[in-house]
Amino acid sequence: MASKISDPPRPLPTATTRTPAAKAPQPSETNKVKTPDLKWNKDCFEPGNAQPLPLPKPPVSLPLPLPKPPSQLPTDPKPLPLPQLPTDPKPLPTDPKPLPLPQLPTDPKPLPLPQLPTDPKPLPTDPKPLPLPQLPTDPKPLPTDPQLPTDPKPLPTDPQLPTDPKPLPLPEPGPVEPTPEPKPEPSITDSDPMTHIAYLASDELQGRDSPSAGLDAASAYVQAHVEKYGLVGPNSNNAENPFQQKFDVFSFVGKPETSATGDAGEHDHAAHKEFGHQLFQEGFYLEDGMPRETLEMLNKKYESTMKAEGQPLAPARSGDLRSVEELRALATASGQAVNTMALLPGTGPHKDEVIVVMAHLDHVGTDRRGNVHNGADDNASGSAVLMAAVPELAEAQKRGELDRSILFIWTGAEEKGLVGSQYFVDHPIPGLSTEQISGVVNVDMVGRWDDQRLSVVDTDRRGQANYFRDVVDQANAQLADPFDRINRDINVYRDRQDGAVFGRKGEDVLFLFEGLSNPKGGGDLIPEYHEPEDDIDLILRDNGGEKPRRVKDLMVNVIELAANRTTAKE
Repeated sequence: MASKISDPPRPLPTATTRTPAAKAPQPSETNKVKTPDLKWNKDCFEPGNAQPLPLPKPPVSLPLPLPKPPSQLPTDPKPLPLPQLPTDPKPLPTDPKPLPLPQLPTDPKPLPLPQLPTDPKPLPTDPKPLPLPQLPTDPKPLPTDPQLPTDPKPLPTDPQLPTDPKPLPLPEPGPVEPTPEPKPEPSITDSDPMTHIAYLASDELQGRDSPSAGLDAASAYVQAHVEKYGLVGPNSNNAENPFQQKFDVFSFVGKPETSATGDAGEHDHAAHKEFGHQLFQEGFYLEDGMPRETLEMLNKKYESTMKAEGQPLAPARSGDLRSVEELRALATASGQAVNTMALLPGTGPHKDEVIVVMAHLDHVGTDRRGNVHNGADDNASGSAVLMAAVPELAEAQKRGELDRSILFIWTGAEEKGLVGSQYFVDHPIPGLSTEQISGVVNVDMVGRWDDQRLSVVDTDRRGQANYFRDVVDQANAQLADPFDRINRDINVYRDRQDGAVFGRKGEDVLFLFEGLSNPKGGGDLIPEYHEPEDDIDLILRDNGGEKPRRVKDLMVNVIELAANRTTAKE
């Protein structure tokens, strides 16, 4: 404001060089009186302070500034003359640093200062002028110098001061360390089935027989992948590892089938060119308390096996059924196999319902000549498609786009005769029984032929189409490059794949398969089926790895549509 004063003399000269009586009538010159010698800025002054008339010095300790008449002090809403007090060295000696006084007017509303003139003796009578009384009351000029850290209270005003231990609770919200969940952003390699086929079909896993160390290694690989993306282990019956469901595998004494080499060994599989297996065809599980329906099937299996080999039957000790204990005595134990599972919880009103998505993780191991059957197509391809879908579906769940939950199952001992899937159905996970299942998608052998054909089974055991027929057509239409041919030419395989176990329980099942030799439908299986030549290089030769990638994209669409569909009851 000093620059706006029309009076040629500079406002910086001392108050003695100015004639307050002559400049009293002009409010503009009052600004000149305010600016003398002090370092106050123009914003601290008001034009109302026009005439600094001499005052009867009310306070003895304020000789120079208080001579101004108190009558003029009320005229100024902001008694800036009080800030002139620091110009007198006498009052300031009480405060070693006069700077706090200029900081007092920095308060956007220095209301206590205008109230001082209302009382003829503002300093003693009015308690509101806190800035002045605070200086003597506190021997430490903490209020006058806010930078001093001696007072613990101003610490919140300075976030850099770590002296207050209370800020430490701020990291305590770190229990939201579920935030590590977002750290796995979907990577290109994790979302590419070929990445996982390369490992699952490697010689390192020795054909992933059930049971074997190779299958265990494959299970650990799958578990590490799903945990990375925040999926949970649902098997509360296995406190040691809720991602696994273990079971013992048995076969009946003798040679139920002839192996590819002409000899039957402990882990040899039957030579066959027909896709899949019948239930308990080459092996089974035994466990106390197993359902009577399953026990009846095993009794029939025992009788047919002994009859085929011309062996006498061991009669049941009581009744018409041999007990679990009796069958165990008649069987040969192969070891322990494993189902690997992971749950992606839904976020909608139907989150207690689950869509089961499955693929068998095992294959046939090695033959007696030492040849490794890597099973790249059968069924590293289907297992890899499930793994590659996990990152994308986990992102959809975070966006709240999955109404129902998704239960992934990589079954063991499928090559023995759908053993792992039957064990799961007979031993439901708490909260994930068949009553909670709203559909099953099984993926088996989806790596070979060209990348424009696919075969599906979307009918029940009576041949009636289930809800997956419309879902598959919609999912295919959503692709940027839809499959040219969705063939429905493999109904003969409906009961020879893991989904059949759920179909017998009345569930709607979709089976995804690579197709047969005729692109338009029908024909033969790949010539390398259950042969050592079933390696990843044949997938690359047929379609460059695009077939598994496209099946993954189709399956993700199918799962999202099934998880969010509305039923006729709603």
